[in-house]
Amino acid sequence: MKKRNLTRGCAVLLTLTMLALAGCGGGKGAATAESQGGQNSPAATEAAGGGESAKSKDFVYCCGTEPTTLDPHLINDNATARAAFQIYETLVYRDTDSSIKPRLAESWTTSDDGTVWTFKLRQGVKFHDGETFNAEAVKYNIERLKNPETAAPKASVVDMVKSVDVVDEYTVAFTLSEPSSVFLAQISSYTTGMLSPKSAESQGKEFGQHPVGTGPLKLESWDYGSSLVMTRFDDYWGEKATVDSITFRIVPEDASRVMMLKTGDADLVAGIPPVQIEELQSDPNVKVLVETGYRTIFLGMNSTVKPLDDVRVRQAVNYAIDRESIIKNVMRDVASYPDSFMVSNVIDNSAKGLGCYEFDQEKAKALLAEAGYADGFTLTLSTPEGRYAMDRQVAEVIQAMLMEVGITAEINVLDWGAYSEQATSGQHQFFLLGMGCPTGDPEFNLFMNFGTEGPQNYSRFSNATVDQLLAEQSTILDAEERSKVMYQIQEELKNDACGAPLYYEQQTYGSGADVNGFIIYPDENASMAYLVRE
Repeated sequence: MKKRNLTRGCAVLLTLTMLALAGCGGGKGAATAESQGGQNSPAATEAAGGGESAKSKDFVYCCGTEPTTLDPHLINDNATARAAFQIYETLVYRDTDSSIKPRLAESWTTSDDGTVWTFKLRQGVKFHDGETFNAEAVKYNIERLKNPETAAPKASVVDMVKSVDVVDEYTVAFTLSEPSSVFLAQISSYTTGMLSPKSAESQGKEFGQHPVGTGPLKLESWDYGSSLVMTRFDDYWGEKATVDSITFRIVPEDASRVMMLKTGDADLVAGIPPVQIEELQSDPNVKVLVETGYRTIFLGMNSTVKPLDDVRVRQAVNYAIDRESIIKNVMRDVASYPDSFMVSNVIDNSAKGLGCYEFDQEKAKALLAEAGYADGFTLTLSTPEGRYAMDRQVAEVIQAMLMEVGITAEINVLDWGAYSEQATSGQHQFFLLGMGCPTGDPEFNLFMNFGTEGPQNYSRFSNATVDQLLAEQSTILDAEERSKVMYQIQEELKNDACGAPLYYEQQTYGSGADVNGFIIYPDENASMAYLVRE
């Protein structure tokens, strides 16, 4: 299993990256190796880290938002998932090349009709509380995830599972309601992370503050609003973590995170602002990595709010946005032009050639006049700060672009918790949002965000054709035929202007020059258990 590490070399900076960053200098080559076991562990840790035993094995990771919970079944955002990723593991996972690999499951088979999936589980795996991971634990986790009382926001990933049966201690069978083209992708999601049944039962609703998984790190402490600390799990089934501890520090301000990186107060920083990448690349004490991910940043529009209930108004908003200007002038080309709401060029290429609305202010004004809003209107634009790169700045630029066609967008900046609460309660009007894809398959996000019953359908969008096609595609096993249906779905979303895709966001991180072993996945998860100092 090939792993990707932060390095100084140009070759690594360009791996899976849609943008070639200028000014990359030479340096020591990447330390990559084939894993001998575990979700993230390089086999050549010693080669990668040299004499790290004499150096500190305690690291500080700086991020913009605090986890909302560390219960994997309740996670609803990638920033939280990134913390949970250190603690939990899934039966299968999506590797850095987007292929699905075994993790807690060693192998699997399917019945001739495609409705029964049987998994052979890895033996010798312990939860952090000392309990044994086995088939009963898998059954408990899936049933807990599906239980309406759990209120899992992404329980739809296992909607197709009719039952889970224990065959023997280390064999478990999933019976599906019908054959599914997306089942493996769905259970690769962080939502299906395996937690300890014993601890979940004993902790009840407090489990999210006292998480127990099987991963290489375990939670040591959590100072709410400030930081949390994870330490090495010495009974981990794979290669033991190279770190003694990781301290997650919550620093919403981009400038503050960058300063901590430059001063050495942080070893690793997420969300490097694009405007500072070139500067940091010239700093000998810092390394920068830019990677392609699955995330689309888009302007959401609540279709139940007047005048956004009129498709002509939503189309006008799309025409009013100059995406190329945002990408060049705000994101400094650390982003790419979208074909649709999905990063299909990375995931499945199903939206190739679809494209977005071109920038045309006159068309926008004409559509507004046709809809009866020649004099414009005023709505609130909600945006988080520190959740996405340049999020507030992007919101301000969109505000200015909408003003050019007569639309007044009053910006409301919210921390991520308040933003999420407002979104789920349907209070958003305009809203800036990122749409990742934890499964690596477009079905997940298209349903979650634009299906009538989608749990993250914050735009309250409803289109019968989209719903029908979403139901149809999941049972199409031929990849080419399924891709055609996915294109139809995305074409319908474009025509109905359910929102305005802005750009495909790239993942940006910085580390100290002596830090290696950081592994980035396209689903925006990242492994920190195997950090070393050179």
